[in-house]
Order: sequence, then C-alpha cells, then structure tokens
Amino acid sequence: MKIRINKFISQVSGISRREVDEMIKEARIAVNGKLATLGQMVDQNDNIEIDGMRLNVKNKSFSYILLYKPKNCITSRSDEKGRPTVMDLLPKKFERLRPAGRLDFDSEGALILTDDGDFINFLIHPKNQIVKVYRAKIFGNLGESEVKRLKRGMNVKERFLKLDNVKTVHYDPSKDKSEIEIILTHGKNHEIKDILKTIGHPVIYLKRISIGNLSIKGLKPGEYKIFRKKDFKNV
Repeated sequence: MKIRINKFISQVSGISRREVDEMIKEARIAVNGKLATLGQMVDQNDNIEIDGMRLNVKNKSFSYILLYKPKNCITSRSDEKGRPTVMDLLPKKFERLRPAGRLDFDSEGALILTDDGDFINFLIHPKNQIVKVYRAKIFGNLGESEVKRLKRGMNVKERFLKLDNVKTVHYDPSKDKSEIEIILTHGKNHEIKDILKTIGHPVIYLKRISIGNLSIKGLKPGEYKIFRKKDFKNV
C-alpha cells in the first residue's frame, strides 16, 4: 500500500517528516529517476534516492538507545564549527540514528537516539506530553510566589514559557545556591534557563535525568544503553 513519501522515508530512515519535506523542496529526493513532490505516494517497490544515494527500504529493524550526553557536546549529527557531537560517542553501527529532541551544548543528561522516525515524532510532539525530569543548580532560593509564577508561566523574549512542576531539593545558605528538580511535558529552546534567569535565578548547570521511564541512573557521561520501543512508557 502506498503512503505519503515523507512518512515512508521517515519510517525507513529515521529522518523526520518535516526534514523530508524540506529535502523535497531543495530537490534532494528523487523517485524512479524524477524529482519527488510534496505529498507524493510511494511504497517499497519505488526506487527512492536521497542526494543520489538509494534508500534501503528493506532496513526496518530499528535501534533505540538512551545516551548520557556529556556537557560541551552538540546534539546533532554534525557541526559546521567542528565541535564534538553526540554521534562521536557512538559506534559506527549506530551512524543512522538521530537525536529525538535536543540538549544545550553546556547541558548534560538523557537523550534518546533512534532511526525510527515515527518514534522521534512521537517523542517530540507537544500533544504527547512526554515527561522529562531535570536537576538544576541555580543562584538563590526559590520562594513560594516564584514557584507559582514558574508554574503559571510568563512571556519571555516574546515566548510564553512555563514549568509543569518545580521544587527545591537542597538550599545552601552559605553559598546562596539551590539544587532544584524540574518537570516538563513540553520543550522549547533554552526554556528552563530563560525562565529562571527572568525571575532572578540564573542556572549554573542543568542535567536531564530521565525521559518517560528511561533514566540515566547507572550511566556515566558518554555512556549509553539499548532499550526496546515496547518498553518505553511515559510516566
């Protein structure tokens, strides 16, 4: 049965549907010797090429890993500035994998990588409200009114930002610094850092400790573990 080309390529390669559409617009994808079009219907019998390389449509055995991304590492398959990327941490057999979401260059913690495009879309789509837990060290101590503001949300740099939940784990009055735990079921670039800075509590370091039921407990920075898609649960 034929399906839309962006969904088909996503299922086979792990490339997101949005990326596939952009490639089509850039004339980088061909079907049976002709440039692909948006919304085109295809199946496994079609000869699909990306940048002149034939797509292996028989490869449907997907891989799923949870990586402990270290600090000072880019969440990307490559970097034009030559900085280390998460792909540098993985064996060559995982070179087809793509990150599901991002972590800042100077942040660390849980990151899922897979070549299953549908699973990537599931993890990053806001409507699915995937639970992500973070630990952060900040300057100062959060007051009750500030916690309410963070959970209620506010406009920051023309964006509406909010935290689903936040609580203080430990406060050191001698240094006037706190360790806090944050829960998000959505995600925007630099959201945690921007919203905390706005209320006067800049982030010193940030670590994502879990995504759904998958935790980095037992892993060291740069290490990873393989999991099965059916074992992932959104808690």
